Amino acid sequence: MKIFRPLLFCVMLSVLSVPSCFGQANIQTVSSQDIVKAVTQAKGKVVLINFWASWCGPCREEIPALIELRKRIPEDKLLILGISLDADPADVASFTAKAGFNYPVYKAADDVPQAFSIQAIPRTVVYSPTGEMVESTEGAISPEDLERLIARAMGS
Repeated sequence: MKIFRPLLFCVMLSVLSVPSCFGQANIQTVSSQDIVKAVTQAKGKVVLINFWASWCGPCREEIPALIELRKRIPEDKLLILGISLDADPADVASFTAKAGFNYPVYKAADDVPQAFSIQAIPRTVVYSPTGEMVESTEGAISPEDLERLIARAMGS
């Protein structure tokens, strides 16, 4: 019985972790309205939306800083959304499985680039806890600048 409990605990942990692995394999497509709704529903939180693509070198370099940010700042204070502009959902799923995202990742619907005036990626848009856009940046952001941007949006 003493051996059974630790074994059962390990099995339960592995089963509980499976959905997060599988969740990224089935990438959901979001429209511009879905994104706006997410920002609206996140009142009281800073919202960071990162538009990227798996084939974009600067995007790939920026993602680890976003993953680290998610580890340090709790979800009740910061909502991070990754919105891929890849054409093929399989490319998004493959990349997300390898990259170890710890925040939600979606594939952009066709209306998203125009609705958010995306001319280049990566593109990061930050909203204050009141839902006001406080930053929109094209190009990679250094981890230090990202930290300052979020601190400013949080009012720190």
